[in-house]
Amino acid sequence: MLKDIVRKEILDHLLSSKFVFMFIICSVLILLSVYMGVGGYLADKKEYDEDMAWDALAMQPPNRYGILSSGALKIYRAPQTLGVFVKGVENAAGRMSHTHLPEVGISESKYESNPLTAVFGAFDLMFIVQMLLSLFAILLIYDTICGEREKGTLKLALSNNIPRDRLLLGKAVGGYISLIIPLLVPVLLSLIYLSLHPDIALAGEEWQRIGFIFLMFLLYLSVFFCLGLLVSSLTARSSTSLIVLLFVWSVWGLVVPKASVIIAGMLRPVPVATEVYNQKITSSNQISQELSQSQAQKRQELIAQRNAQLAAAPPEQRQELSQKLTGDMNNFNQEFQSERERRQREAEVKIDRDYQMRKDAQAALAKNISRVSPASAVTFSVTTLARTGIDDYNRFVKAALDYKPVITGWIRTNPDLRDERGSYKQVDPDTIAGRPQAVIEYENLSQSFVRIFPDLVSMILMIALLTGGAYFAFIRCDVR
Repeated sequence: MLKDIVRKEILDHLLSSKFVFMFIICSVLILLSVYMGVGGYLADKKEYDEDMAWDALAMQPPNRYGILSSGALKIYRAPQTLGVFVKGVENAAGRMSHTHLPEVGISESKYESNPLTAVFGAFDLMFIVQMLLSLFAILLIYDTICGEREKGTLKLALSNNIPRDRLLLGKAVGGYISLIIPLLVPVLLSLIYLSLHPDIALAGEEWQRIGFIFLMFLLYLSVFFCLGLLVSSLTARSSTSLIVLLFVWSVWGLVVPKASVIIAGMLRPVPVATEVYNQKITSSNQISQELSQSQAQKRQELIAQRNAQLAAAPPEQRQELSQKLTGDMNNFNQEFQSERERRQREAEVKIDRDYQMRKDAQAALAKNISRVSPASAVTFSVTTLARTGIDDYNRFVKAALDYKPVITGWIRTNPDLRDERGSYKQVDPDTIAGRPQAVIEYENLSQSFVRIFPDLVSMILMIALLTGGAYFAFIRCDVR
């Protein structure tokens, strides 16, 4: 009996014009998004390779001396292969960091080069599932119960002594299979296209990540499918069911994630970049002033001692003594300059880390608030699996923060880079090649799974609650 109900539901959906429209639209858009994603990834990879090659060329004579003297080194963020499916923050976040700027200097995002990208957003598989397929789930299921109640067919079906729970289960299974067909077919074609593409190399772990990504997509669609089943069981008219579902879909999926960012910003405000820059300038000036005051007396004593020694020295020894005392004064000034730069670097690193901690705290609060929405849960989990999320961007920022004092310290303290006068000299290429490199750590799959576990559990709980609500609503509903 259950198989017959499932078969009937699937056939009813497959033969409807609504399903044909959904299948065509989803197939075209999903295949187009993957094709565009591949093109965007290859363009980003080519740009990344060219940047790395240009950076290596800039370190060759004579350019490298100016770069080393200013500390104007760069760190580049490599594009992620799974950005083909999920762009995440790849377009919005900067992909390059300067080590010589007072701030971390993450810049050169896609939004900077093409502002229209920010206006319309990324067109990827996550957008299609999150917006289009969730809406299709509602349109497919909104009249499953109340529609048959209006037509009188539900009363007729139950008059044949069919248990209500079995009828509901059959309708749910048949409807869900019909819903995922427009997703699975084009996705399988896309995976075949990626596996055959000569410039796309997917490793074993990346295939596992793809599997988990589509698992989260299926759970996300299940939430709205079960929501539609619940509302259809509670309402008496199809029109009422559709209006309620569209309202809940818009608030739950669109308003809540955006409102969470605003609420988190109000509860845990973070200073803007200009304030951080001004804070660094103020701190630098204070350090210079404090050191100047503390060293002024020592400088005056050194000058007085120098003048006394010159006055007491025989005339034939004054020139030699003057050169020696001038060297002592230069060493004193260099020590003063080194101490000032060291303390300024430490202050800048502390300000950067404090700023990043406040940003992380605000982001964590926004995440926790927005997790009541399945749209936020699927966004966080899928971007984590694709390595295109905000946490992966923060790893790049952390690598830049950690690398900045390391490379600047190496440049200023490495004796192989300067001559006796302190000027940059002809340096062995091996010395340049042996400079410290930025280390950007990426999560393995088990670490990513631990981070997506709360989102996975939250969506499973949503599905369980909505399914239970639909069951009790259908068991108690009046089919007359």
